[in-house]
Amino acid sequence: MQVAADSLQPALELSLAQRWIDTDPRGIDALRAAATAALSLDEIAQSAAYYRKIIIRAPGGVEAAFGALTLGIGDAEDIHGARQVADRLTAYFPGSAAALRLQGYAALRADDPAAAVHSFTAALPGTDGAARRELIDALRRARVLAGDAAAPLAESLAEVERTHAPADRFDYALLLIAAKRDAQARVQLHELLRVPQFTAQARRILGLMDFHAGDYNAARRQFGALLSSGRYLDDAFYYLGLIAERHGDLERAIRNYARVQDGDEAVPALLRAAAILHAHGAAATADPLLDQLLAEQPAYAPEILAARADIDRQSGEAQRALDLLDRAIQRYPDSAELHYARASLNDERGHLGAALRELTAILKARPTDPVAMNALGYTLADHGRHLSYARKLIERAHAAAPKDAAIGDSLGWVLYRQGHAAEALAYLTSAYADEPGGDIGAHLGEVLWQRGRHTQAEHIWLQAAAIDPDDRLLRATRDRLRAMSATGG
Repeated sequence: MQVAADSLQPALELSLAQRWIDTDPRGIDALRAAATAALSLDEIAQSAAYYRKIIIRAPGGVEAAFGALTLGIGDAEDIHGARQVADRLTAYFPGSAAALRLQGYAALRADDPAAAVHSFTAALPGTDGAARRELIDALRRARVLAGDAAAPLAESLAEVERTHAPADRFDYALLLIAAKRDAQARVQLHELLRVPQFTAQARRILGLMDFHAGDYNAARRQFGALLSSGRYLDDAFYYLGLIAERHGDLERAIRNYARVQDGDEAVPALLRAAAILHAHGAAATADPLLDQLLAEQPAYAPEILAARADIDRQSGEAQRALDLLDRAIQRYPDSAELHYARASLNDERGHLGAALRELTAILKARPTDPVAMNALGYTLADHGRHLSYARKLIERAHAAAPKDAAIGDSLGWVLYRQGHAAEALAYLTSAYADEPGGDIGAHLGEVLWQRGRHTQAEHIWLQAAAIDPDDRLLRATRDRLRAMSATGG
C-alpha cells in the first residue's frame, strides 16, 4: 500500500486498498487508504462511504472520529471534493456538531463562506470548551467573507477592549484583513509589534501585506527584520528572493531562494531559482538542480514536472515541454495538475482541439469538480466557442464556489464574450477586489477599455502589473488595445 501511495497513483492505491479491505473488512487503515485515494480521484460517493465506515467503527465514538477526520478531509488537496465528502458525511450523521464543524471548514476552504456560516451556526449549540472558541472565530471569519462584516468586527473589537489580550487583538487584525480593511488592520498589527510574543507574527503579516500591495521596500524591511529575529526564516528568505527578482537582482534572488529550507515555500523557491538560471543561459546548472529537487521531494513530483515544463516553454522549447509532460503523465496518469499543464501548453501553441479534448477528459473524470468545469468553460469562452455551454459550465462552478476569484473572473469573461459587458463588469470588479493581479486585471481592464473608460483601465493595468509584473496576458492585452486605439481600430 505504501508503495502505491508513494507513487502518487491513487487509482492503483484504491485498487490495492480495496483488496486489503477484502482480506481485513474491519481494518481502519485499509478504509482510510481507500477513502483518501477515492477522494484524490474525485470519487465522492465512494470516498464518503469509506469515511462513514471509519466513523461508525471508531472506538472513541462519532464526535471523536470526526475530530480525527478533520486532519484528513480538512487538509485534502482537492478542496472542492473534500467539501462534497463533508456534505455527505453531515447528511449521514445529521445530529453531529463535529460533522457540522467539518462541513463548515470544508465549505470555507472551498470558497463558499455563506454555506460555512450556516454549518457553523448549526454546530454552536453542540460545541463547548476550546472547540467552541475556535468555532466562534471561524464563524466570524465566514460571516466577514460572506459580506456581513459589521457585526463580527464589532464583536471582535469588543473582546479586544474588554480583555486587552494580544491574542484577541491578533484575531481582530486578521478579521480586518479578511474584511479588506487593511489600514485598520495595520494599526492593530503595529500595536502587536510592541508585544514580544507577537512581534514576529505581526511583522510577518505586515510583510505579506506590503508585498501583495506592491510596496517592496516596506516588505523588504519587514522580512529583513524577521531574519534578524530568527523567526519565520523560510518565509523571509522566499519573499526577499521574490523582491530581489522583481528588482532585477537575480544573483541575490538565487542566494535567498537557496536558503529556504522547509515549509510551503521550499519547492517554489528552488523552482524560481531554476527558472532564473534557465532563462539566463545556465541550463547546465538548472537541470541538475531540478533533478535533485525531484529526488528530494518525490511527493511534489507532478508540481515539479509541470513547473519544469513551463521553464522549457518560457525558454522557447515548447516541444521539449510537451514531451516532458507526456512522459510525466505516463508516470502519474491521475495527476490533474499535469493534465491541466498539457492542456494549457497545447492551447498556447494553437492546438485548441487537443487542449479541449484534454479538458473534456478531465471533466469527464471529475464531473462534480468546479475547477474542471471552470477550466473547460473558460477555454471555450476565451476562444469564442460554444458560449452558451461555456457559460453553463462556469455558472455551475460559480454556484459551487461563489467566492472563488478565478471562477468569478471566468463568469465575467464569458458574459463579456456574449455581449453582456455591464453584467460582466460586476463579476470582474468583484473578482479583482478579491484577487488583484495579472489575468483578472487584464480582463477587467479590457472591459473597461471597450466601454470607453480608458483612464480606469490604465489604472487597473498599472496596479495589476505592480503585483504580477511578468503576466503575459496582462502585457498582451494592454499592448493590443493600445495599438488598436492608436490606429483607430
